[in-house]
Amino acid sequence: MSKLHDLPPSYTRFAAEPFTPTIGAVIHDLDLRQPLDEATQAELRQALAAHEVLFFRNQQLTPAQHVAFTRTFGNVAEVKAFFPRLADHPEVEIVESTAERPKASSSWHADITWREEPPLGTSLYAQVIPASGGDTLWASLTAAYASLPPAFQAYLETLTAVHTWEISGWTEYLLNKDASGEQLREARAKYPPVEHPVVRVHPVTGKKVLYVNSTFTSHIKGLSRVESDTLLTQLYALPQVPEFQARLRWQEGTLAVWDNRSTQHYAVGDFFPQHRKLHRITITG
Repeated sequence: MSKLHDLPPSYTRFAAEPFTPTIGAVIHDLDLRQPLDEATQAELRQALAAHEVLFFRNQQLTPAQHVAFTRTFGNVAEVKAFFPRLADHPEVEIVESTAERPKASSSWHADITWREEPPLGTSLYAQVIPASGGDTLWASLTAAYASLPPAFQAYLETLTAVHTWEISGWTEYLLNKDASGEQLREARAKYPPVEHPVVRVHPVTGKKVLYVNSTFTSHIKGLSRVESDTLLTQLYALPQVPEFQARLRWQEGTLAVWDNRSTQHYAVGDFFPQHRKLHRITITG
């Protein structure tokens, strides 16, 4: 790991220490409790696009301060409907696992790709961390795409994939909540399947990004089911390549912000029955 004074002077308001050669940076010299001027915010947005996930250690934030800082990267008013929220700050979702209700998103995914306009990113702040375990991994789908042979890249750029929440376990969840099926029917009407290119162009970096994930991508249009499943299985394996990954060991006071347009993440469910609690804010464009 580079020493701070050896880092290239890419930013004037903070130091960005590379977390791995491929993805991630630890941001130093910022107290996120304090309002940030526009120049600092602009550099942070630049850093997020470049590094894809940013880590801030030893931050002591109130929910209001967490919300205010997250607005650096986009809007925060819209939240997902499947997690409890803080009563005084409904932008903040509570992602919690206890001995009675163990929970972890132990699958590679990008958030809410079943929407026409998926979130820009996510801000996740540690509240209660297990003594060991409970890490989160991120993978760069920019690096994953760049690793592919040019002819294969060109082929993938011609394809479109269908994304839906119904293959992710939410169907069973809604039926368990409402055996009549009414909530499921309402969700299907409100959120039908959507289509996204298999390869997208990042709006800030201009780099091409592989945009399928095993949690929400159901199939590729125009291919037979066998062809689609075979190709997707190959693409789903790419986030599992260690060279494309960053793995964070959480500490209380750690804040992670990631670019949902160019990464996937995986919450490791190895800490049960220990308590784990984080505050999450979804960032929209």
